[in-house]
Amino acid sequence: MFGAYEAGVWSVLRGRLEFDLVAGASIGAINAWAAAADCPGEAWIEQWLRPELASLLQWRWPRRPLAGCIERDAFERSIQEVHARLQPVKPCVVALTDVLRRRPHAVVTPAVEWQHLAASCALPGLFPLYRIDGRLTMDGGLLGSVPLWAAVEQGATAIVAVNLLPSGGPWWLRASRQAFLKMAHPGPPSPKGTRLLWIEPEAPLGSAREAMVWTRENAAKWIELGRRDAERSLQTF
Repeated sequence: MFGAYEAGVWSVLRGRLEFDLVAGASIGAINAWAAAADCPGEAWIEQWLRPELASLLQWRWPRRPLAGCIERDAFERSIQEVHARLQPVKPCVVALTDVLRRRPHAVVTPAVEWQHLAASCALPGLFPLYRIDGRLTMDGGLLGSVPLWAAVEQGATAIVAVNLLPSGGPWWLRASRQAFLKMAHPGPPSPKGTRLLWIEPEAPLGSAREAMVWTRENAAKWIELGRRDAERSLQTF
């Protein structure tokens, strides 16, 4: 459902700002792929209003410790379809977390395959983890919900950053991230002089259940919130 908010943001930004590259983590990696392909905002919004999304998350008992509780077939088919249908015309940077090395790393087009998009969404315990090029990879937002470092690595000096969890999210997510950060090596900070425009919700978007369970009414509401917050932030840019 966070993706619906980001789709609303993109519908406002497209055509208003010129981007040299797009970077994303977690569901933001999927939206980054569409934005890098210059997908029209309203067309991308329709993706998040499709009734099929209601059946995308199919729960199961995990067969293996790293398999996750989400049935991977429907999840992977949806990502494969987006990856095949949309072709980036600008660099797309996908942020990932290397589980064993406890480090973030990024993959840039044309090297981005659908597995990288899926791996960036791979939240431990829920979505399956992926082994790519010898790396066990998972959610690119685990070390930080906004992968500023991935854009900076590619030379970005002015960044529009979409942060859906300005307070860090619920207590259990903040605690998990802090515990992981104590053992991890986060990405480098943004250098001095980097110009940042933050687009953030003014208030919490909803409960954890609302974030995980799709309804058209809720998706439409989050899309409009994304539009509103993007318009408000652009007035200060």
